[in-house]
Amino acid sequence: MRQWVDSLGMWGPVVFAVIYALAVTALLPGSVLTASAGVLFGLPVGAGAVLVGATAGAALSFGLARWLGRPVVARYAGSGRLAGLDAFLTRRGFVAVLLVRLVPLFPFSVINYGSGVAGVRFSSYVTATALGIIPGTLVYTGLGGSLGDPGSLGLWIALGALLVLSAGGWWAARALRPRSRPAPGQV
Repeated sequence: MRQWVDSLGMWGPVVFAVIYALAVTALLPGSVLTASAGVLFGLPVGAGAVLVGATAGAALSFGLARWLGRPVVARYAGSGRLAGLDAFLTRRGFVAVLLVRLVPLFPFSVINYGSGVAGVRFSSYVTATALGIIPGTLVYTGLGGSLGDPGSLGLWIALGALLVLSAGGWWAARALRPRSRPAPGQV
């Protein structure tokens, strides 16, 4: 694989970004691809290729969901809770997308397609996605890029950052989980 990518020269990261975008649209997990970018290109170039590919794939997935699924959601949303959520995401889509991108609670592709069928504006979605995926991209690309040198400081930094991201996700999941309340008269 490395020989093929090296044979592409300066087009290697561009081809990788296109493949990444298509893979994300096809619901393939991005973390393995992101770490692969670190192995193939190193941290700076690999992270750049991932950021471009992931953002393009997210935009493509969003567009497909908006085109195919949004009319169905709009028809069935009515005036209930789904309509309230849709209105909230129309108003606060940037913040909502940014938070779920920063804290890896949900799979990348689920957010892509879910935002497309919801009321999130495209510009808010793409901007929040591009900003929100930076920490995870740097961590996974750095991890992939440093796997060849198990004793390197870069590997330990990437593992520490991965631990911080995971702990942040765990903490956010606990904070967002609805707490059950005892029934009146129960302790």
